[in-house]
Amino acid sequence: MPDRRWALLMTTMLLAVSATMPVRAAERIDVPGATCVRVVESAGGPGRGIATAEPASAVVVRLCGGGWRRLALRDGAVALVEADGDAQRIRRQLGTGSDPLPDGDITSTPDGNLAAWLTGPTGVYRHDILGDAIEATGIRVVRGDGTAFDVKLDDGAVFEDRRVRLVDVTGDGEDEMIVVRSDLDRGASLAIYGLTEPGIEPLAATPPIGQAHRWLNPAAVADFDGDGRVEIAYVETPHIGGVLTILGLGIAGLTVEASDFGYSNHAIGSRVLDMAAVVDWNGDGVADIALPDSSRRQLRVATMADGRIGGFLAFINEAPTATAILATDLDGDGTAEIVYGLRGGTLVVLRR
Repeated sequence: MPDRRWALLMTTMLLAVSATMPVRAAERIDVPGATCVRVVESAGGPGRGIATAEPASAVVVRLCGGGWRRLALRDGAVALVEADGDAQRIRRQLGTGSDPLPDGDITSTPDGNLAAWLTGPTGVYRHDILGDAIEATGIRVVRGDGTAFDVKLDDGAVFEDRRVRLVDVTGDGEDEMIVVRSDLDRGASLAIYGLTEPGIEPLAATPPIGQAHRWLNPAAVADFDGDGRVEIAYVETPHIGGVLTILGLGIAGLTVEASDFGYSNHAIGSRVLDMAAVVDWNGDGVADIALPDSSRRQLRVATMADGRIGGFLAFINEAPTATAILATDLDGDGTAEIVYGLRGGTLVVLRR
């Protein structure tokens, strides 16, 4: 479609808890002729599979009515432009010849030396939280030289997930694997696996939530308290309670460093797992996390710089968040913007 059909609506609707670091501008793009915006993604593809402190190199939007657009600045204003080349780069791929999970993602490291995906589809759990009754029973990891490694769960658990998140959480320079592992009777836990010469081995896990069909969704990995070590953030029961939990990994395994109620990063039945972004919104040099509140109508930016979770910004939207939330530096000024889409077809770009 011609660019003139994309209407850019500028607004200064601001609601900030912090008087010192408000939203400078909230720009909205309404998409005529499309019932919704289905996906907002990085042009690099699924990548590591979880939000980190590295901003997206570009943001590409897939429209429900068909077609792809890239978010860009034109004369200082946000606009959608053609993105055929970007679209080709971000199309998801399924593993082949290795029992892939239907509609699963391949994740990979930036250097391409490691790729991973979920395998072994099964219908034994039947929770349907991700839009179908199919979960995974295994993980496959492939090195750049073609060496493959597999791990399979026993009959009492499944991976209630769509992807394997590849990120270094131990600080040893090697990427670990973060997945949601659900016990058939006790519900979900966040599990970390490592790749060693013998193969894929479990490193640490949180206790299961305690009840079948209770789930959690990983949100981000970054140094959220400024101590030089990364933490892992996830939302426990994002549909019923929404507890944002930040974990540290140490000798004792995974321990809770902070938690707070009233957040969500997933809608029931949605395949979108990326409703969170890492951004230093208040400019204090410590990573913050942007994600919706429990209604998904309010975007919050939470900080743990002082050792506890506190929300210092809230922006109210006219509809629930329905896409991934990304941080990207559109104008190249060194400060990332927050980008996400609402149910109904509106893109929102928040500038600090």
